Amino acid sequence: MARKIYEEYSYIDLDNYYVYPNLSVLRNKFHEQDKAKAQELEFRLVASKTIKLFGNPIEVHSVSDILAIHQFLFGEMYEWAGQYRCVNISKSGKAFLPIQSFDMAEKFLNRLITNYLNNSGSREVICRDLVEILDNLNYFHPFREGNGRTQREVIRSLALMKGYECEISIGVDDDVYNLYMDGTVYSDKKKLEKLFDKLLLKL
Repeated sequence: MARKIYEEYSYIDLDNYYVYPNLSVLRNKFHEQDKAKAQELEFRLVASKTIKLFGNPIEVHSVSDILAIHQFLFGEMYEWAGQYRCVNISKSGKAFLPIQSFDMAEKFLNRLITNYLNNSGSREVICRDLVEILDNLNYFHPFREGNGRTQREVIRSLALMKGYECEISIGVDDDVYNLYMDGTVYSDKKKLEKLFDKLLLKL
């Protein structure tokens, strides 16, 4: 199956808080304003950090650990790594959670994580709970950039904490890519269930 095409993100950032004026390039610690070069630099830095996390993952017990993962992955590139976004975002016509509701979202996601850690036992229950966490974390979309890479590492870490492997590698498998993207972009929990049923492997 070929990869589906999804619309770009839209941002309400009238003051250019995250981007250089008159450019779509994110402000970065290297002051790189060429879009292609900035994207390549970010890719290399985050890939290196991802490899380090693969061998020494950050355990996820609350949203604060999700912020720590984002900080670890993107901290060399962006000053705002590990911090909640301060602009609203939409993708393919779907608005993510408005920043005014972040306090409520953090409390709700913390409850989902606590429930998962305390109660999930069977593979079926683990899959179900991971679907809920991923669906809500994606709607939360707490960061200006790097939400997908962060949430995939969060899921991998949570699965490891239950004795499972779950690597959502969207760069290799088109079926995994489509299930993941459809599941997150359109909040399609059935697709996410199929995704986890395909990827969740006992260690």
